[in-house]
Amino acid sequence: MVDLPSGPRPSQRGHPRARQSFLVLGGILALAVASGSAFSIATIKHVEKGVIKLSTGPACTGSDCLHDVTPECASKICDFLILGSDTRAGLSRAEQVAFGTPVGQRSDTIILVRIDPVHDRTLVLSIPRDLRVNIPGYGVNKINTAFDHGPNTIVKTVKQLTGLPINHYVELNFVGFQGLVNAVGGVPICVNRPMHDRLAALNLPHAGCYNLKGAQALAFVRARHIEGDIIPDFSRISRQQQFIRAVIQKVESAGEIFHLPTLIKAVQKNLVVDKGMNLYALQDLSRKLSGAGQQGVDFRVVPATPVTIGGVDYVRLIQPQASMLFQRIRTNRDLGNLGKEAPGTPLSPANIVVRVLDAGSGGKAQAVASFLQRAGFLVLPVEPAPAGLTKSEILTRPRTGNAGLVVASYTSSNLPIIRDDAHTSGSDVTLVIGRDFKGIQG
Repeated sequence: MVDLPSGPRPSQRGHPRARQSFLVLGGILALAVASGSAFSIATIKHVEKGVIKLSTGPACTGSDCLHDVTPECASKICDFLILGSDTRAGLSRAEQVAFGTPVGQRSDTIILVRIDPVHDRTLVLSIPRDLRVNIPGYGVNKINTAFDHGPNTIVKTVKQLTGLPINHYVELNFVGFQGLVNAVGGVPICVNRPMHDRLAALNLPHAGCYNLKGAQALAFVRARHIEGDIIPDFSRISRQQQFIRAVIQKVESAGEIFHLPTLIKAVQKNLVVDKGMNLYALQDLSRKLSGAGQQGVDFRVVPATPVTIGGVDYVRLIQPQASMLFQRIRTNRDLGNLGKEAPGTPLSPANIVVRVLDAGSGGKAQAVASFLQRAGFLVLPVEPAPAGLTKSEILTRPRTGNAGLVVASYTSSNLPIIRDDAHTSGSDVTLVIGRDFKGIQG
């Protein structure tokens, strides 16, 4: 069995400025330019002096010019294209050997984030790096190769794919990611099995909880060769969503303190943004989202399926689901289940809402809730179990896919999974914890 972590009571509240700055920037994998509550105008100006900014608009020139970025957000809704660059620049020789040394740079992670203060929600849309698309001016290839032709090419490619405007551009490299994770003291996360990936240098030897820092945090979000994964690209996206949700959980924890000077140092040399992206405006936008909380963050993945063409492994769009998803995003409609679950891949904990009911557990329910939060689930505050629910069990409702099985894999595979419409309102899974609960299995 795995020891249950102690921690703060699950909550949807927290310091709104700190929480929402990380909701935005955690969602874009920058993991926070800094804690919003600590940012004065003078501090923001100091940070911006060292951040690389790329020119935008049709009049700018140069290979790094972002012709297709439109800094003006329509109706206060902003779309951010976030890239995790796989450049090894700045890594030590040992780290370059561990992560490999490819020629050039590609977008190791591609995420489109829609910040919608009008509807109090944030959409985090992951785009598979192996997605087969038409790259304007360069023909058909994997979407991550578009970055090799300059930042504007990947912007143009994503715009063409989704039909969405790109209002802002954010790029973070390996060194920046590791530095930012270290600057916030690491990211606590719990896993349901051992995870090893020699190529990504990931080594989590047992199920349970870790505080991921530096190279191990980078390895966790990059790993594509973990035993048990069926479609590596999709499994990796699921873990990235889980990691982002865990970042949000850490920031919402009471008393979390960040070291601003260290954050500034980590950001200045390793973050690239468009010239129209003002960090003070971003902070102000974050404040407007303060009512959304974790439940206001929605994780999706572009619907796609593996295919081999000419001996090359790709993933290609699943139609009409992909077109429907893009259209609903553009028109701010409910997304339903579109893009929630990738083929051959368990639902990400980040997309599962869990309610924990305490059936006289003697404190076990609260410990389980804290564990699940650190595993990246969206956990509602613990409530007393109503009369009639006395034994430990997993309750699910219709149309939640394999959510019950995912929760079982993190808690106990011995718990019965029962369909129950009466006690699952407002959640995907309700976990009843009684005195008979034997503990997290690993």
